[in-house]
Amino acid sequence: MTEKKEKCKENKVYSISRLDAINRCLYEAYRTYILGERGGGNCYTYMGSIIHEVLEGITNGINTEADLLPAMQKELEDIDMLGIEFPKGRNGEDIIREHWIQDMTHFCNTYQAPKGKNLKAEEKFIYKTPASNTLQGFIDLQHIHKDGSIDIYDYKTSSMYSGADFKDHSRQLITYVLGKEQEGYKVNSAAFIFLKYVEFRFMGKKTVKSKNETEITKIVERCKIGKEMSPYIEVDLLNHGYDQIDAEFILSEFKKYKTVDVLPEEIRDRYSMRPCVVKADLSDEARQECIEYIDNTIAMWEGLSGKVSDYPPLEFTKITKTGKITENTFFCTQLCPHYKECPYIHDFQMQKNTTDDDFDDLF
Repeated sequence: MTEKKEKCKENKVYSISRLDAINRCLYEAYRTYILGERGGGNCYTYMGSIIHEVLEGITNGINTEADLLPAMQKELEDIDMLGIEFPKGRNGEDIIREHWIQDMTHFCNTYQAPKGKNLKAEEKFIYKTPASNTLQGFIDLQHIHKDGSIDIYDYKTSSMYSGADFKDHSRQLITYVLGKEQEGYKVNSAAFIFLKYVEFRFMGKKTVKSKNETEITKIVERCKIGKEMSPYIEVDLLNHGYDQIDAEFILSEFKKYKTVDVLPEEIRDRYSMRPCVVKADLSDEARQECIEYIDNTIAMWEGLSGKVSDYPPLEFTKITKTGKITENTFFCTQLCPHYKECPYIHDFQMQKNTTDDDFDDLF
């Protein structure tokens, strides 16, 4: 493997995405931040960027909601021309691409811009840690209240995070909060807006055996709205006196358009369909963990020599909770900008595909 000479020392300004890349794969970070190689983009970076761009334009009065779908469709055509593909399903099918397009098409067709007037889009922030490390970035959306306090939002076109994954990604929001607080602002909340999903709130029975109705909150992927919500709506239709034939017709319209607007008024009023907004934990413990993550990552990174041998790739296998060894190469093969140039993943794949039978079949 040929080493390249390290570029001149950068100033010590980082972004949370850079720190995440360092923790994800040191070799990826080496090529990006030491060799200065941008690498190739993946479908999600291209598609996410165009959606963010139009949403910013809507907030700033440059675009309207009607611009979302054409912009998305054009970007899909562009990445197709570039040969950039979505990840394949388990059997090589295009279900991931199909679901993403269905989700985001529904979002584009139903999106309504925030009603508040005091909004800021893509505003730069800077945060300096107690150890004098500096982070900067841009906040997707801020809602400024009359008292000067703010709510912070970050758009996500990815699948929802959960568990430890949500905690890890929440550092992005916590960093925004810390930066705005250093500027003197009071931050009420910070949240992700997951664009592929909606939140339904409605009165219903949580189980078949339940006697009383209660308010149910259900997060639903947009392409699955018909499947996930039809059972509840069907019960409501029948309870309100609709016969089975009429109920089936109404449900078919609901499954087609995936909106409560097509429901009869007395049923529609029982449901609200809202953007999927999930708040981050802004507790003192979460803030301290984030600060330590920033300082520890930067200290580790700046302590490395700049020689390629100091920057190993991520582990290509992992051990599951049941003790089974499984492959851990999804990021490398589907999302990493340096996949084509990475010798480690290609060596791993060659070794995996080489068996004794291959040699036996030579003669």
